[in-house]
Amino acid sequence: MKNFLFILLFLLVPGHAFAHGEHGNAAPPTGTSPVTVDGYQIELLTVPSPLVAGKASQIVAKVLRSGTMEPVSGGTVSIGIAPMEAAAAMDAHSEHAGHAAMNHGSSLTPVPEVTWAGSYTLEQTPVQPGSHMVRVALAELNGRAFASPIVIDFHIDVGSANAISPALLIAALSALVVAFVGVGRAAARARAPIEAEGSLDLLRLQWLDRFVRWRGFQPVFQLPVLALTILLAYLGFADIQDGAKNLATRLTWIVWWPSIIFTFILVGRFWCVMCPFGALNEWAAKLGKPGRMFPKPLRNLWVATFLFVLLTWFDEQLGIIRSPYMTASLIVLLSSAAIVTGLFYQRRTFCRYLCPITGLQGLYSMISPVELRSKNRSACQTECHQECYRGNDRGDGCPMFEFPMMMEQNTFCNFCFECVKSCPPGNLALKTRAFGRELWSAGVRKLDEAYLAVALVGITSIVSAQMLGPWNDWISRLARYLPIDIRVLMRPVTYLAMTESAVFFLLSLAFAPLLVLFAAWLAVKSSGETARSVKETFVMLAGMFIPVGLAMHLAHNASHLLAEGAGVIPALQRVLNRYTPFDFGTPNWQSSPLASAEAIHWLQMLLIVAGLGLSLAAYEHLSIAWQGKRPQGARALIPFAAVALIFTIINLLLLNQPMAMRHGM
Repeated sequence: MKNFLFILLFLLVPGHAFAHGEHGNAAPPTGTSPVTVDGYQIELLTVPSPLVAGKASQIVAKVLRSGTMEPVSGGTVSIGIAPMEAAAAMDAHSEHAGHAAMNHGSSLTPVPEVTWAGSYTLEQTPVQPGSHMVRVALAELNGRAFASPIVIDFHIDVGSANAISPALLIAALSALVVAFVGVGRAAARARAPIEAEGSLDLLRLQWLDRFVRWRGFQPVFQLPVLALTILLAYLGFADIQDGAKNLATRLTWIVWWPSIIFTFILVGRFWCVMCPFGALNEWAAKLGKPGRMFPKPLRNLWVATFLFVLLTWFDEQLGIIRSPYMTASLIVLLSSAAIVTGLFYQRRTFCRYLCPITGLQGLYSMISPVELRSKNRSACQTECHQECYRGNDRGDGCPMFEFPMMMEQNTFCNFCFECVKSCPPGNLALKTRAFGRELWSAGVRKLDEAYLAVALVGITSIVSAQMLGPWNDWISRLARYLPIDIRVLMRPVTYLAMTESAVFFLLSLAFAPLLVLFAAWLAVKSSGETARSVKETFVMLAGMFIPVGLAMHLAHNASHLLAEGAGVIPALQRVLNRYTPFDFGTPNWQSSPLASAEAIHWLQMLLIVAGLGLSLAAYEHLSIAWQGKRPQGARALIPFAAVALIFTIINLLLLNQPMAMRHGM
């Protein structure tokens, strides 16, 4: 009820819930985490985050009571920043002299409380890029003067003022080369046949075949994951309400969400087998035995797409990923929706039509190198009576409403292997294939899937942009174009939230689809094609943008996983120390990233260029399918390749900007 009222309040009065209003543009620098000492928690925030050499900046020491997380006002706080080499030299010299210069000398500056309670701010312009040390000295808090100031050191990186990094330049040039090569290959092979690819049936491995036919195949995955989900919901409600330290937020948004994307492209929708919400949905349907099917007009991805966009928007505005309470509330909400849906509708209706990520994982699963297909479709038609769909005494039949004998895509196959169990002639195979082949080989293409494929490019790009240091400045400048008569009626935080929401919906849901639709119009006009409409061209070619959106999704989340993933270890230590009788050691909240910032940046650039490469491979094959024997097909579809390149360059530019972390380390 509390969470519902909070959301309702946001809808009525956006100023109360603007997620970016708590600390303005301030965010924790990469590699830092809150430090708890003597009953106080000290967190370092910077504006911008990370700092940039030559740019006026704010360094904020946020001081809270470690138990209640209340801000500590009226303290005496000093802050200093120096390049790592200079700081080390100063400390070495002062130690030899018998005192600490960084503690008591001119390097530390007394700072005031600025704007937010408990936030003490140093205004300074870093001179040079590279590793720096920020030292925070607390001389007095809550009227309590310390005999010796509490001193905390933070290690941060100051970025270069150069807007173009070597990684960006090389990646952008590589993207241009990939684009020209891709278009050239498509033009040269306008009539080249698509060669059949060999595959391997993994079910010929006897141990794997026995395992997937075992009745306990699904429960052995479902029960542990469900137990963990219940634990995370409990911790979200009952444990510390600090997203940087709560295991629920850490494990859910820093480990699970970035990692699950990789499972889609490696093993398709196999996550659905172990998903706790899917399990609850299926168990409720088996218990209630409903006879209803989901309403026919809603048997598509439109509702799921709407819920995914709505959930993404709520997160951006309410900060769900930073709130343990909201994370736990989301778990309860999805669990309740899955159970209720199962009681009213057959099988896994929730997973097929309502799950917010069903469309996303379905499209990304098309890139997976494995597929479950019939060996011989004619044998299916003559030797069985659709038992793979209906089920029998050996298996339950497909819970996702798919006919395996006719299936050509991974979009809705969750690899539960119920069809393998129930198929009398054993005519199903788990085949290997080339990465991404389904992007051009799938026969059935639908508007809802095509729209989502393109919209995901816009959504992933805008979500990444919202985590950049300059984002709030961009929104503030854009909001100034609102008529003054409207702005004077609202608090600034309200019209800023409205501006940001408008940008989110327009760029993610309209800009990308309209740009691809324009490319479809150009393709039809330039080719003189009359057999295919603009809509048909859009639906047929939209699949080539799946790798572009996926690459941005991977690059964005890989950054969080590698930069913040190690933070789950101290969070787990803290939970085990609190809820078990054993001592698992003192949590080290200053955990190092799993990879350096430079390595992460190069990985992101590589992922983006690889996404463009796979997109153009799909373009090459689809151009042949679109125009058949006509060699001008590839030339007519050049606008699609150009749009893919535009999206790629935009993503490269976004990832070259400083990105804030989801939680402090």
